[in-house]
Amino acid sequence: MLFYNIPRPRLFLSPNCSLSSFFRVFASCIIDEAGVVTTAGPTYISIRSAKHDRTNLDCEEIDFDHVVKLKEFEKTARNHIGEVKPIIIMSVDNIDPINYTRFPKTLYLSIQKFKKYNLDAFILFTQAPGQSTFNIAERRLALLSHDLSGLVLPHSYFGTHLNLCGLTVDAELEKRNFKKTGDILAEVWNMNLIDLHQVVTEYIDPPSSADDMVRFIDVQFTLDCIIDQ
Repeated sequence: MLFYNIPRPRLFLSPNCSLSSFFRVFASCIIDEAGVVTTAGPTYISIRSAKHDRTNLDCEEIDFDHVVKLKEFEKTARNHIGEVKPIIIMSVDNIDPINYTRFPKTLYLSIQKFKKYNLDAFILFTQAPGQSTFNIAERRLALLSHDLSGLVLPHSYFGTHLNLCGLTVDAELEKRNFKKTGDILAEVWNMNLIDLHQVVTEYIDPPSSADDMVRFIDVQFTLDCIIDQ
C-alpha cells in the first residue's frame, strides 16, 4: 500500500472577515498487475478550521485511521479479508522535511501504526527540499485548485458573528458559519473524479477542548488591536 500525505494550509478571505482553514490530502496509488506503481487512485481530503482546531500529528493519525476504513480505499488499503495490508509506504510532504521523520512524536505514531495494524513493514519518508513536486499527490492538487476558480465561500451564512470592529462576538455562530463553509467546499470536491477515481472530502468538527484555545486567540487579537491603536 502506497500513501501520500500532504498537509496544506489555506486562507479564504471574505469582506471584513478572514476564514482560515487547513486541509490534509491523502492520495493512495494503485499498483497494477505488472507491479508498477501508477499515479491513479482514490483521494481523501479532511478540512478543518485553523482557528478552532490544531494542525498537529494527532490529526494525521485520526485521518489515517479513517482513510483505511473507507470503501473507496478498499482496493489499495485492505486485503481480501478486510485487514489493512501488511506493508505501508507513506510519503509526507512537510515544510520541514529534513527533521520531520526524526521527530519523537512522528516515531511514536509510526510505532503505534505498526503495532495497531500488525504490519510487516511501515516505511515513512519525505521528499528532499525543493523536490516536493515529484510527490505523485501534487498532480492531483492542480485539479482540486481548478474547482475553486470563481467559487465564493460564505462567511456569514447563518448571520454575522462579528461586530463593527471585526471581532468575534458569538463563538458558537462563528463555528456554525465555518462548518457551512467547509461543507460547501467538501460538496464541490466530492463531485470530482481524478483519473476516474473518487475524491472523498469531509469537514471535521473541532474538538470540544478547542473553545479555550479560541478564547485565548480572541483575547490576543483584541490586545494586539488595542496596542496598535
